[in-house]
Amino acid sequence: MPSRSRRARARPFGRRPGFSQLLIPIAVVACLFLLAMTCSCSRPGREDTTEARERDKGSAEENIVPVKVIRPSRGDIVQSIQATTSIEAKREADVYSKMTGFCDRIFVEEGDPVQEGDRLAKLEDEEIRLTFEQAAARLDKAKNDFERAVELHAGGLISDQAYQDLSVQFRLAKSEYDLSRKRLDDTSILSPLSGVVTERDVKLSDLVSTTQPLFKIVDLYTLEAEVHIPEQDYAKVQAGQEAILKIDAFPGKSFSGRVERKSPVIDSRSGTAETTIAVENPEGVLRPGMFVRVQIVIAVHPQALILPREAILMQGERKMVYTVDQGIAREVTVQTGFQEGDNVEILDGLAGEDRVVVRGHLGLQGGTKVRVIEELDG
Repeated sequence: MPSRSRRARARPFGRRPGFSQLLIPIAVVACLFLLAMTCSCSRPGREDTTEARERDKGSAEENIVPVKVIRPSRGDIVQSIQATTSIEAKREADVYSKMTGFCDRIFVEEGDPVQEGDRLAKLEDEEIRLTFEQAAARLDKAKNDFERAVELHAGGLISDQAYQDLSVQFRLAKSEYDLSRKRLDDTSILSPLSGVVTERDVKLSDLVSTTQPLFKIVDLYTLEAEVHIPEQDYAKVQAGQEAILKIDAFPGKSFSGRVERKSPVIDSRSGTAETTIAVENPEGVLRPGMFVRVQIVIAVHPQALILPREAILMQGERKMVYTVDQGIAREVTVQTGFQEGDNVEILDGLAGEDRVVVRGHLGLQGGTKVRVIEELDG
C-alpha cells in the first residue's frame, strides 16, 4: 500500500517525457550542423579541382616546343678557296719629261681620263723651234742640190766625187732635221697609256728635269689582285679558273675575275704561293687599293639540295637535323658536301619536301611535340 501512495503523490507534478522524444531535437540539430559543415567544405574542393585542371593544361602546353622550319632549296653551290687582299692596277706609269725645260702649259688635271698619246703638258720651245726651222731650211737646200746633182751626174756633167759630196750633205741635213724635230716633239709630254690621271706634280713655270715624275697615269679598267694560296690547295688552282670578288664598298654585289697565273714556287716562310687574279672592271667603278674578298672557284655542283648551316647540328662526328612530321620532331642523320657561305649541300638524308627545324632546335629531342610558328623561305 505504501507504494500506491507514493505513485498517488507523484501524479500532481505531471507526466514524465519519454527518452525517444528527447532524441528528436538532438538529431535535427546534428543534421543541420553536418549540412553546414558539408557546404562549407565543398567550395574549396571545387576551386582546388579547377586550379589543378588549369595547371595540367598549362603543363601540357609547355611540353609543346615552338619551332621555325624551312624546306631545302635547289641551286648551284661551289667549292672555293677564299682569301683577302687589295686590288692593284695592272698597268700604271709615272710620266717624265724627256728633256730639261720650263713648263709652259698643262692640259690635264687629276681625275681626267686620257688616251695613249694625249698631251699632258708642254715645255717652252721657242729656241728649239728656231733651231728646227734652221734645220728645215738647210734640208730643203741640200735636197735641191742633191736632186740637181743626180741629173748632172747622169749626164756626166759632174764628177763622182762631187756627186758623193752632195749626197753626204743631204743625208747630214736630213739627220739634223730629224734631230731638231725630235727635240721639238719632246717638249710635249705625252701619256704612255690610256687611263686616268691620278697625280699631277708639276706647275706652270716649274723647271722640269728628266728625273722628276710629273704625272701618274693608272689604267682603271685593267686591275688585278694578288692572293696567297696555302700549300695544301696549291694543286687545286689552275690558270683560267673563275674567281668571285666581293668588296665592302659595294655590299650585295659581286665582281668577276680569272686566275691569270700562279707562282711556280711556294714560299718556305709562309707556306703559300702567290697567285694573280685578273679583275674585270668594265664599268670602271673599282679603284686600286680597295679591300676585296676573293673566292677562287674549284668546283661547282649544279642543282644541289641546300640547307642553311644553322639547321645542322653536330653530335660527335655525326651531322643531323630535326624534321617535323605531324607535329613530332624526328631526328635525321645527314651527309653534307660543299659549303658556301651560310649554305651547306645535303648529299643524303633529306628530300626537297621535308620540313627542317631551323629555329628552336637547341635542346630538342626526337619524339618531342612541336608547333610550327613560321615556315621560312628556302
